[in-house]
Amino acid sequence: MRNTKKRSLALVMSLLLAIVLGLAACGTNSSGGSTEGGAAATSADATASTELVGKPWLTSILQGNLPTEQPAAKDDLYTHYAWDYLKEHQEQLETNMTSHAGDLQTTVVGTILDESKTGHDLDQLRLFYNQAADTEAVKAAGMSEVQPYLDRIDAVTSIDELNALLVADDFPFNPFVTMLVSTTDIKSAFGASVLPNMLFSPDSLLIGGTYYQDTETPEQEQAYQNAIMTVAQLTMVDFMDLGMSLEEAQELVTPLIAFEKQYGKYAEYPAKYLKSEFGASAKNERESRMSLDDMCAFCPNFPLKGMLEKVKKANASTYITQPDYLKALNEVWTNENLDSLKLIAKGQILKETRPYRDPSTMNGILEQAGSPVPDAATFAYTACNSLDTLAQVLAKTYEDEALGDEAKARVTELTNDLIDEYRDLINETTWVSDESKANLLEKLDHMTLNIFEPDGGYFDYSALELMPTDQGGTLFGNYLKLKQYRIDCEAQMIGQPARAVYAWFALSPTMTNALYDSSNNSINILPGYMTSLIYARDISDTDLLASLGFTIGHEISHGFDYSGGQFNAYGEPQPVFAEQDVEAFTSRTKKLADYYSAMEVMPGLNEDGQNCIAEAGADLVGMQLAMEQAKKIEDFDYERFLSKYATVWGQVVDAQILPATVADTHPLSNLRMNVCAQMYNMMYDTLGVVEGDGMYLAPSERIVFWGKDA
Repeated sequence: MRNTKKRSLALVMSLLLAIVLGLAACGTNSSGGSTEGGAAATSADATASTELVGKPWLTSILQGNLPTEQPAAKDDLYTHYAWDYLKEHQEQLETNMTSHAGDLQTTVVGTILDESKTGHDLDQLRLFYNQAADTEAVKAAGMSEVQPYLDRIDAVTSIDELNALLVADDFPFNPFVTMLVSTTDIKSAFGASVLPNMLFSPDSLLIGGTYYQDTETPEQEQAYQNAIMTVAQLTMVDFMDLGMSLEEAQELVTPLIAFEKQYGKYAEYPAKYLKSEFGASAKNERESRMSLDDMCAFCPNFPLKGMLEKVKKANASTYITQPDYLKALNEVWTNENLDSLKLIAKGQILKETRPYRDPSTMNGILEQAGSPVPDAATFAYTACNSLDTLAQVLAKTYEDEALGDEAKARVTELTNDLIDEYRDLINETTWVSDESKANLLEKLDHMTLNIFEPDGGYFDYSALELMPTDQGGTLFGNYLKLKQYRIDCEAQMIGQPARAVYAWFALSPTMTNALYDSSNNSINILPGYMTSLIYARDISDTDLLASLGFTIGHEISHGFDYSGGQFNAYGEPQPVFAEQDVEAFTSRTKKLADYYSAMEVMPGLNEDGQNCIAEAGADLVGMQLAMEQAKKIEDFDYERFLSKYATVWGQVVDAQILPATVADTHPLSNLRMNVCAQMYNMMYDTLGVVEGDGMYLAPSERIVFWGKDA
């Protein structure tokens, strides 16, 4: 029996490690907010590179498929310049960005431990961090502070009682929806977004879809099933914290996945509209904005209005929601499904409180599997690094300690320079009518730059006073206090002049990420993105253009791609392309999508061009803007640029998870570099690429969206 359990725990551990890699990869397959799955184990039976179909540079990113010799740059640009990284990471799967993602944690924790540094926000951060780092106290508390809330769910005997519990002021959880402040557009007041909050697949809503969506192929269905089961492992561990065995937890989770899919498959995901007619996304956005009564009418059985009132978001003028999701949730919100709903509610609470309660069960699994156990410092940092706690303070501390005014000024200048380059390209483009050109330039002129911090600043934490341990304060108690503080701060924003900040309150600013937000036409460079891989005080203009300039150009161009081009300068869902220009624009996007779809990245598996068209198009323009800016840098070193670029996007992928990776809306890292470089004269002129070389693409097949060559 013990051996069987140990094998089961080892299985859980292998899946948990896959989750850890996946969650750490935010932004690494994307400069626009993606989460990519990963795997811990190496693939011993990986197909040899000589057996793979297509150009070598399509498959050399796969583990076990690196050529025996470094290819020439003119045959495989990415593999040539990323060669050292790819060789070193054949056994240790990661991305170069994830390997640098700990820079923020190292800097901030060092500041917390340096008690000579003081200030109100830092003192509150230090208090909370120290309570989380006190592992003996956290262990002694165990489940004692969480259990009363779970007991209240257990005591529910009807759907009406569950409704009453969910709206109760003394029940500080919202297990079935996430409610955020958002801008309706950057000229008007704030409204509220009401979004799905599912137990097993919330993170997947940020990438190419949801693991619950209907699939097109058996392979995709299997990939999604594997992914959702991987996510479910953490829920199993949560249930084991309640005294269940692994087998008992498994028996609960499997039917819950099937139950949750009944409404989870209706959750919206951006890639859906990449495969729709241009303008469908804007139309859906317009139809998703409604009054409180209209929104609540979709789910009369579900106590949505009362839940909004509890979190002080029932007085917004506009709501953005997902009607089909709410309708489907309403249909299962019945007494017949009470046991499943109660179990999901408990699972959500356990998931939410995971960073603020005893991690002994998780640590025991890690230890039995022979894997490293997170130390007290890591546990404490994780507790602080949440939107509900002090992620904003962490980000601001990192900005002050590691970046400073010089970095902010330099990045701001680079961003403005790239916007100017885009403006010149638009003016040179002949396929765009004067009407569209005016809309495009207006959008550039009104683009908000949130460099290292949001428009209008972070929340004001000056009124926050956490309870010290010697006065009876606990980690969990202060978590609830911080959560309420965030609710109060968001409530104060509703109805006030709009700020272009939605992304900063929906995503953690400590994420290794940068993004464009079409809802308010803003470029957002999160502090977490500014690791030592991306920026150093003495970084050259060439290296900065490669490490950050491409990313910024990519994000700017999202305002004019297949997705962002459906929203105007003020975040309103109105396409920027005049009707007479839509066909000219979409024909270019289709050509690029078709080019990607023809790429067999593994035998029997092609890249999904239509799925990744927005990101692929943004990559294309990001490279073009960087090359235009390079012309203005004296003695610009193109080969150094390419070397730095390839190093930043260094990545090795396990073939076993490639189907799920391809479902992401971002192309693979090697394609992001090679395809973009193929389209522009810089590569041909610098490297002497000619017909017959692996990187060669005939001029008639090259794709350019903007400028005199478009």
